[in-house]
Amino acid sequence: MKQTYWGLVHKDDGSDFGISFPDFPGCVSAASNMSELVEMGTEALTFHIDGMHEDGEPIPVPTQLVEVPKDAAGIVAITVSVPGKKRRINLTLDANLIDQIEAKYGKRAISGFLEEAARRSL
Repeated sequence: MKQTYWGLVHKDDGSDFGISFPDFPGCVSAASNMSELVEMGTEALTFHIDGMHEDGEPIPVPTQLVEVPKDAAGIVAITVSVPGKKRRINLTLDANLIDQIEAKYGKRAISGFLEEAARRSL
């Protein structure tokens, strides 16, 4: 399930846009425009969280906006959603249902199909 974290966007005169994450000190990124910044920030945060998973570190619960540091005045806050860590499970489904999903979405599409269906349902 995706988690959504606050990213603090800042820009000084003559510089690119920068983004930092209060829940992940040291995780930063930059880009020349806001569209790229969201993409680059999401990539940086995903990479950072993946590293924390690999190191066995706990992933923080997202900070509420009202808890964002007060020294962030004048900085724009945006949300960035990152996917959770994948985990393999053993699952039994009706063979006809599997055949229908694979016929419509291709072989080996079961995991993606079920993940998307679960997201929509939740």
